[in-house]
Amino acid sequence: MKIMKKIFEELRVVLSLTSYFAIVFILLMIMKKLYLDDYDIQFTGLSQALIGALVLAKVVLLMELIKPLAWVRKQPPIVNVIIRTLLYTLGVAIVMILEKSFEKRHEAGSFGDAIKYIVSHRDFYHVWATTIGVSGSLFAYNAFSILQHMLGKNGVKRLFFHTSLDQVEHATLTEKNLSFGLK
Repeated sequence: MKIMKKIFEELRVVLSLTSYFAIVFILLMIMKKLYLDDYDIQFTGLSQALIGALVLAKVVLLMELIKPLAWVRKQPPIVNVIIRTLLYTLGVAIVMILEKSFEKRHEAGSFGDAIKYIVSHRDFYHVWATTIGVSGSLFAYNAFSILQHMLGKNGVKRLFFHTSLDQVEHATLTEKNLSFGLK
């Protein structure tokens, strides 16, 4: 039973994170579709958005197993959020360039020439736009995970779904109820 519980917990975490990235990617896809409709260009990419969300969710979960360096641990959480976001974004950019190069390798003649082609042609703007959009979602996720860690399991859920706005506005931050030194 212990193994099944662990499997279901892992699936819940993966599905939760995949859902977040799927929503973000579908919104990016809808924005792209709306922009392209202005030029009468048809675009569909739902399967790409869903597969991309699943892959990114699993990669992020694996990357979270890497503990920050001692220097980062002594810094304010924003440093960790920025460093993780930059590392994840770099990974996204590299994977996108490799993916586009793989698609263009036959036209360019070789994989290396395909990379040069991608970087020097308008496909690179697609890579930049997607990387920027994904980077924003990664930043939001990393910042949200800091809040989740600070507020404990289901703390963010309680804050946003079970606490009235009046309670939030009248809450005081004291050292008694917050152990991280805010005054």
